[in-house]
Amino acid sequence: MMMMVRLSGAFFLVAIGAVNGFPTGSSYDFGYEHNAYGAHPLTVFKSAEELEVPKLDMVQSSRACESSLYTLFTPRGGATNEAQATIVDSNGDLIWTSGWHGQQIYNLMVQEYRGEKYLTFWGGNDAVGGHGAGTIFMLDKSYNVFKEVRAAYGLDADLHDFRITEAGTALITVYEIVQHDLKEAGKNHIGPVWDCLIQEVDLETGLALFQWSALEHWRLADSYRDIGSEGEGDRAYDFFHMNSIDKDARGNYLTSSRYMHSLTYINGKTGEVIWILGGKRNMFRDLSDGAATNFAYQHDARWSSNDTITLFDNGVDDGHPNIAPTRGLKVKVNEKTMTAEVVTEYFNPHKIHGLSQGSFQTLPNGNVVLGYGNSAAFTEYASSGEVLCDTHFGPESKFGTGGVQSYRVYKYEWHGYPTTTPSTAIRRNSSRNWNFYVSWNGATEVSKWVLQGSDNITSTDEHWKELSRTKRTSFETSFGLHASYPKYLRAVAVHSEGHMLGVSTPINILSVDQLTSTESFSFTNNDISMTRIAMGMGGLLVVGILLRMGISTWNKRSPVYWQLPTKPN
Repeated sequence: MMMMVRLSGAFFLVAIGAVNGFPTGSSYDFGYEHNAYGAHPLTVFKSAEELEVPKLDMVQSSRACESSLYTLFTPRGGATNEAQATIVDSNGDLIWTSGWHGQQIYNLMVQEYRGEKYLTFWGGNDAVGGHGAGTIFMLDKSYNVFKEVRAAYGLDADLHDFRITEAGTALITVYEIVQHDLKEAGKNHIGPVWDCLIQEVDLETGLALFQWSALEHWRLADSYRDIGSEGEGDRAYDFFHMNSIDKDARGNYLTSSRYMHSLTYINGKTGEVIWILGGKRNMFRDLSDGAATNFAYQHDARWSSNDTITLFDNGVDDGHPNIAPTRGLKVKVNEKTMTAEVVTEYFNPHKIHGLSQGSFQTLPNGNVVLGYGNSAAFTEYASSGEVLCDTHFGPESKFGTGGVQSYRVYKYEWHGYPTTTPSTAIRRNSSRNWNFYVSWNGATEVSKWVLQGSDNITSTDEHWKELSRTKRTSFETSFGLHASYPKYLRAVAVHSEGHMLGVSTPINILSVDQLTSTESFSFTNNDISMTRIAMGMGGLLVVGILLRMGISTWNKRSPVYWQLPTKPN
């Protein structure tokens, strides 16, 4: 059953039941998905107007989705003003967001180093032949830079992967231009080629403990990518395109090559290739009629267990946008019999194509999260492949254009304690009543907000009077204002255990530009509701009597709701 409704000027298409490809319990914001709110819909805050935060459309939701973890992604693209590192909760409410000095941002994660959790991401220039030249940043729980990690031997760190191992080292993808004979690629000269390197780097010294070169083990002829105009002048041929590295308990490396359509398993001591899964040099017999080894342009290959690998199978790219469905893929490999078979496949219900980028993450509870790269979507599945939650952070009508995209989307536990002060503002709400608004970018531990007032801005903490308190239920919290409130207001963030986490800078309510002595009394929601009830009972006389009685009763038990003060001369 489909139902079209109009709400606040926008149309919404609601799907109830499994009709036209929409699963049971789903809803579909027709306006959002067809660009009615723009190519990059945003959530706007009164207390933090400077933040650029994607507005999410939760197309499908389920209680079986992991709600205790936060979602981390890095929205960017032609429709955005600035690349952002962004964390939201299970309701889509903002937790933290930040641009990074005008740099592009990729691969936001939570990783552990020496017993502490850090936010890690790559920042730099991503317009370097389809990869990047930059630095990896590690932020502590207060969002301060703990380390800046660089590749060894004076090379730039690539954007595609950065993983901290249990031994406290870092795995980094690196791209380097080298001169190479191009005969295998169809050109009879030596020209520039992008070599892809694995580096394992000591995080304390920055020294390389291991390095592996794709050009030393792969031929140009093994690539599925035509050389075209590359290999000439300064246009290096990107024949391999490494996009992930994983290290297992045996000390060996697993890496994914987008243009080889294959995974390479590498000896961690000698660098020799142990085996190859997929592509022209596939070494495995496929027990699933080709479905275990026919992946293409894939990303984010990881060991899920000793014999199981997960990956995001794009199946397509810009030049071949419809050759195969995009899927998450879990494959079991038997290294003794050299066989491979599909364990589970994960397909988005809207048949989204991930033309580039993408991610596959297995959560601690067994659920799977797929990020769809240059299509602004991420989906959470049950381990079996059942779709649980499907979320868009850009219009579906623009998927594949790169207007809004995120290299990867992951979910993690995170605890943030920013050293900034909470942001506040006094603004009108949707009912035209004046409210005090407060938010705190990055603060995860705020349980309650307390509104305090004082007639003296220099008052010590004990002289600030509590005026109101409320639970923190979303990124921004509001308080209604009353005429009896003192001159200065501030907000106090309170932990669930009762201690204070932070205090906002006091606001002088008489200094707010919008407040003028010519404006009149504003009804509270209670007053408005009372009026509506009276009207429903019929008769203007009854309305007048009940309204007068209601206002009189309200004034006896509570201060008048925000009568605008006169500003001093």
